[in-house]
Amino acid sequence: MRIFLTGATGFIGSALLPELMQAGHRVLGLARTEAGARSLRAAGAEVHRGNLADLASLQAGAARADGVIHTAFTHDFSRFQEVCEQDRGAIEALGRALAGSARPLLITSGTGMASGAAGRLRRSGSSRLERAHAGAAGLAPERPRSDRRSRAHALLGNLCTGHVN
Repeated sequence: MRIFLTGATGFIGSALLPELMQAGHRVLGLARTEAGARSLRAAGAEVHRGNLADLASLQAGAARADGVIHTAFTHDFSRFQEVCEQDRGAIEALGRALAGSARPLLITSGTGMASGAAGRLRRSGSSRLERAHAGAAGLAPERPRSDRRSRAHALLGNLCTGHVN
């Protein structure tokens, strides 16, 4: 598969890039800077220049791929609300580019989400909205994994082996 990887030089993306390449996928990595582009080329990836604010560029990258993994995030916490809106816009743009196709969009984040209860983390699939979306999509409720791998890692494993539902 040809994978469009946003955040390809970031914390999560730079860890996924070699795994995807080793699994035989071609990676089209989003690069904001020339230094990022050089890093991606050195790793054997194709380069797609752009950023999260350039929605047309994100859609063009998604259109060139068999699937998208979105790991990018602008880590400017002094403008947290603004960058969250930017991320939402990027996700929506990627979704529009893939709409009506069987091409997957995997969204991951290195930021923990609160459950509303002090000191407790929220698990993926735990909210009523997420369960409703899963039911509408015909997905079975998520079950805890005994080996404690993250859901993103499990999905990546499925993507790398071609077992994407």
